[in-house]
Amino acid sequence: MDMRIGWQGTTLALVAAASVAVPVQAQAQKAWPDRPVRMVVAFGAGGSSDTVARTLALKLGESWGQSVVVENRSGATGTIAADIVARAPGDGHTMLFTSALSTAAALYTKLPFDWQRDIAPIVQTTAVSQVLYVHPSLPVKTVKDLVAFAQKRPGELGYASSGIGSVAHLSGASLGIASGLQLIHVPYKSNGLGSIDVMAGHVPIMFDQISTAVPHIKAGKVRALAVTSASRAPNLPDVPTMVEAGYKDFVTTVWHGLMGPGSLQKDALLRINAEVNRVLKLADVRERLTGLGLEIIGGSPEAFAAEMKRDHAWASRTIKAAGIKAE
Repeated sequence: MDMRIGWQGTTLALVAAASVAVPVQAQAQKAWPDRPVRMVVAFGAGGSSDTVARTLALKLGESWGQSVVVENRSGATGTIAADIVARAPGDGHTMLFTSALSTAAALYTKLPFDWQRDIAPIVQTTAVSQVLYVHPSLPVKTVKDLVAFAQKRPGELGYASSGIGSVAHLSGASLGIASGLQLIHVPYKSNGLGSIDVMAGHVPIMFDQISTAVPHIKAGKVRALAVTSASRAPNLPDVPTMVEAGYKDFVTTVWHGLMGPGSLQKDALLRINAEVNRVLKLADVRERLTGLGLEIIGGSPEAFAAEMKRDHAWASRTIKAAGIKAE
């Protein structure tokens, strides 16, 4: 036998095998996502959730080479959007962006999905504190002034929020409990809609997110009384904290995060997590979000899940103490 023929035959066989293996390997490493991605936002346009979601959607779309379509589906403290995503396929092409799932789970005794089983945390993107403000026509300049004014008008003053069971609602309820006030809760579908009515003078009080409130405060459309962060906000340095106002444990924040259906494939979850963490480190993204008063978080799915459990515990205590019921 001619060894040269054998060697050449073997070489040809290897080349042929390689030519077959290449498309098979390419198929195994198929590009993902392979079609537009749907990002369901649990609140309306104009709020911080929508702002962060759209900032991420633009960058993720550029990176993935596929459109990331933002769809606002507000209502029922974010559970309408969560239910949509809970029922979606777990291939990574449908995601949820929300800031209220843990509080909603504390509010609603019955949901069409299990919030810990049917929704998979991917990454917490950001967090933001709130600011307590009033319409300028209200003759108050401090939290103490507001409490004294409201105590003389039990059941007359309303406060706006982004919905029943929202952090803004629970913050207003907490103020009422701590001060013995009888305030009327006026829920809206989003922070943006609530703030519009406060600026118009239809509702006098609101706990709003700093990220959306600062422009209104600086324009004189509302008067800031206190922030809910542990220390003063960099973009509102002259506004005291609720702790400084005499409310020792009054520190609240709103988290924002990206999730998927409970059936989300592990590899898709990890790829989305890694890409969002990368995007959150981009200079222009950091500048935009921190400029709005948002704290950039990032991190692992496990850390996000732990944050939601802490928030759920706080919301459960507040809802029980205030006797809040879902409508």
